[in-house]
Amino acid sequence: MKHLRFLGKLSAATLLVFTVACGPSLTLTDVDYAQPMESVATPDQDGMVEDVRLGIRFDVTPMNVKEHGEGASLPEEVRFIRSRDGFYFVTAPGYTRVYVFEPDGRNLELYERIRVSEAGLANPAFNQRSPEIQLIDGDQEYRLTKDGLAN
Repeated sequence: MKHLRFLGKLSAATLLVFTVACGPSLTLTDVDYAQPMESVATPDQDGMVEDVRLGIRFDVTPMNVKEHGEGASLPEEVRFIRSRDGFYFVTAPGYTRVYVFEPDGRNLELYERIRVSEAGLANPAFNQRSPEIQLIDGDQEYRLTKDGLAN
């Protein structure tokens, strides 16, 4: 009988430890990460762009090297917007592509490169058109998703 009471106390104690250790779980669903307006930022001498309002700062140099090669001058401005799924769409005048990045901890990981112009964009501008991102460049309009051009 003593053994049964001890096992009962042990089981209750074990259950309590596991419950406290695991803690409650909480999931917030249907989060919309969309940034309503694009950000336009000027890279500093180190290639860093920042939007203080949104709390983001990143280096555009690796993207610029992909577009124009080592030693190319940085663009005068970089444009970016965040989709409702949390992906960042980034481009600049002179770029032939839109770069799509996925947040990963303290990194932005390249998810996709979307070719939109053979000659390079002249004056790109992003708009939020959920669930897509709209890119306008002069009289050209592109509908983008994280996976490429929308149909």
